[in-house]
Amino acid sequence: MIKMINTEFQVGTVWSVKGNEVIIKMFNVSSDFKYFYEGKEYEGIKNGGYLAIIRGDIDIICQIESEEIRDILLTRNKIKECEKEKYERYVYAKCIGYIENIQFKSGVKFSPIIYNMVKMLDDESIRNIIAPTGAQTIPFKIGKDLHYNLSIDLPWTKIFNSHMGIFGNTGSGKSNTLTRLYDTLLNHKELSLSKSDFVFIDFNGEYIGTDVLSRDKKVYNLNTKEEEGDKFKIKKSSFWNEEVLSLLFHATEKTQKPFLKNLIKGRKKNYNDDIDAKENLIKYIKIIYKKMFDSTNPKRETLELMKEILEIIGVDAGNLNRLEWFNSCFRIKRINDYIYSGKPENVELFVEILNIESLEISKNINSFEEVEIRARLDLIKGLLLNYVQYDNINPLIARIKATSQILNRVIEISEDSEENTEESKNIKIISLRNCRQEIKKLFPILLAKEYFEAHKKKNNREIKGTFHLVIDEAHNILSNQSNREAELWKDYRLELFEEIIKEGRKFGFFLTVASQRPADISETIMSQFHNFFIHRLINDKDLRLIDNVISTLDRNSKQMIPTLPQGACILTGTAFDLPKIIQVDYISKKEERPNSDDINLEEVWKKE
Repeated sequence: MIKMINTEFQVGTVWSVKGNEVIIKMFNVSSDFKYFYEGKEYEGIKNGGYLAIIRGDIDIICQIESEEIRDILLTRNKIKECEKEKYERYVYAKCIGYIENIQFKSGVKFSPIIYNMVKMLDDESIRNIIAPTGAQTIPFKIGKDLHYNLSIDLPWTKIFNSHMGIFGNTGSGKSNTLTRLYDTLLNHKELSLSKSDFVFIDFNGEYIGTDVLSRDKKVYNLNTKEEEGDKFKIKKSSFWNEEVLSLLFHATEKTQKPFLKNLIKGRKKNYNDDIDAKENLIKYIKIIYKKMFDSTNPKRETLELMKEILEIIGVDAGNLNRLEWFNSCFRIKRINDYIYSGKPENVELFVEILNIESLEISKNINSFEEVEIRARLDLIKGLLLNYVQYDNINPLIARIKATSQILNRVIEISEDSEENTEESKNIKIISLRNCRQEIKKLFPILLAKEYFEAHKKKNNREIKGTFHLVIDEAHNILSNQSNREAELWKDYRLELFEEIIKEGRKFGFFLTVASQRPADISETIMSQFHNFFIHRLINDKDLRLIDNVISTLDRNSKQMIPTLPQGACILTGTAFDLPKIIQVDYISKKEERPNSDDINLEEVWKKE
């Protein structure tokens, strides 16, 4: 517990009181940076600084908002014009708290009155105001107070037990703050984080360096341009899920989503655990293949669909070229005549001529190819039974084909029983630097959904550990102003993160986002953050949003946002009694910094 100093360095008196706002008349007009009184050092009067108003045994703490001087000779008799003291200094401040039991308490419980004396506060008293530790015994420092240059402890138990937003324009120090915050946590000598997981979604490859954040981490360098990139593992049980497949392939709500739901339901119903996936699939292919010629309601489109299926499984589709579409049915020529589909007695002849029973899958089929095959088979089945429209489902199959080729480069579908040794590392960096734009939008959503559902299930009754999802450049996926995607898809994307940010806290699932464009992020999401680290912002839209959604910022802090120096940020939210302005410590070692330094053009362009 920090003891407040009782020595009274009185500097003024209360001149006016209006609510929690006071005007203080200072005893002199000096503006020194530092004062010395009875062997102690005091910071000078400054905007944003603190003074104490003495009312009996109570010290009422006020924060300086502005000051002015008044020419006293304008109100006095001309005979006194030769007086030495021509000006009086007045300080405008607001009451923010008080000292009780030698501890600072925020909030207005006591009000000053006129003629109460005002005193300066020494460093210990200031530190107790700007960084009260309370019951916290483990130190957590990432910088110093901007006004007083005091190294202060942050209330880390409240910060990491919340959703956080870190915002600032390019070059304001946002990435340094994110790295310093989590580097201090992940490498803290007095903390054990084995019961928590930390996943960083890194759009620009800033955090993949060996020494950045932590040396004990797993880095996934996802790459949609080459086959050699890392793959992120997802369990089969998670993959074969209506929401996941709808998410991956942008299924429309009314037609394509129910189609995928039936696909998964049918696969589960007819899947035989006694045989492997290949045998299950070829069995279903043969059943649908035969139905094409058994149906009394054949469809011409089914022929092309079956050709594409055979091509995927590595079977020559040459036999199908013998089929002709004639008078609303299929026919195939024999030596002297034709065989027509739709007649029960001809089905076995089609099976024999087309070698349907001898079909085999001649290559390994991954889960994405299985989805594509089963989607085509279900479309054939639906067309034959007249319960789907070709024009509604074929665009979905085209998307499955195009997207699967890309997704297969970054996602590996593993068996549920397969042990993932990489899961032993609780710090993961997922770099999307070499991914296409559609994957940069899609993959974080899939990742967030999977991790959130798994963590919620694991901690449904009792929170046994926490999960921290950190998203840098979050405007890429949390924007509500995208013209490249359908409204339904955008709604789903935003609703997912709104659910996480609204419900996550009760399950120990916390979100940290960093962005240089907070105005692009959904206002609903912004309003749900508990704590903010605000660097310099100069765009009017960003400033208006900050003004609208952050109620804990005072007038002085808001005015400082556009003029904050590099590396300085305002801390505000539920973890802080008052807004605090700190200069975050710069990470001096280049190998420990995120890869976001400004380019030194002098070094690049200088002649040898």
